[in-house]
Formats: sequence, C-alpha cells, structure tokens
Amino acid sequence: RMNPGSKHPVTQMLDEITDIFVSMGFTVALGPEIESEYYNFDVLNISADHPARDMQDTFYVAPGMVLRTHTSNAQGRVMENTTPPIRIVSPGRVFRNESIDASHHVFFHQVEG
Repeated sequence: RMNPGSKHPVTQMLDEITDIFVSMGFTVALGPEIESEYYNFDVLNISADHPARDMQDTFYVAPGMVLRTHTSNAQGRVMENTTPPIRIVSPGRVFRNESIDASHHVFFHQVEG
C-alpha cells in the first residue's frame, strides 16, 4: 500500500491565509525568487544607500540580481500592468543573509496583502 503524502504545515497555513484574502476579493500575485534589484528595491523606493542593499543583508546571485528579500517584488510588476484599484496578496519564500539560530534562518515565508 502506498500512503499518500500531505502538505507541509507551512504550506497549509499559506494556503489558508491566501484563501482568506481571495474570499475578500484579492488576487494572488507571485513574483520570482531570483529578482532584479529594480523590482526588489528600486520600484519600492529603497534607495541605493539603504542598509537592506548591503552584502551582509542580501544575497546577490549575479550583478544586479538578488534572492528576493520580501514578496513586495510582485507589487511593482502588478502596478505596471493593472489599473487601480489593486487588491493583491503575495505569498512566498524570502531570503535574508542571517546567522542561523533557533529563531532565524536564511529564508522564511511571508504573506503580504
């Protein structure tokens, strides 16, 4: 007999949160995990000298490309192509250059509405 698998508890919670937002009329907007500095920082008015852009806080994977530090990268993409009003929810993994301990890891899940 094959025992069917089940969703990870984090995935279950993300699905539940997303379903709540969708029931209130929000649209799910997903952005890529490897993102340009433009969508990760510039369109959100995060200046070039902001500490979030430092190498010790952000994973740079290539010149001008980062592992997204928040799910806000979806906002800029949606705003470029959608007429207001805009109601979106953006769930997903995000990455920060953190020291791993009992309460920190280099990635975590975020839901932004």
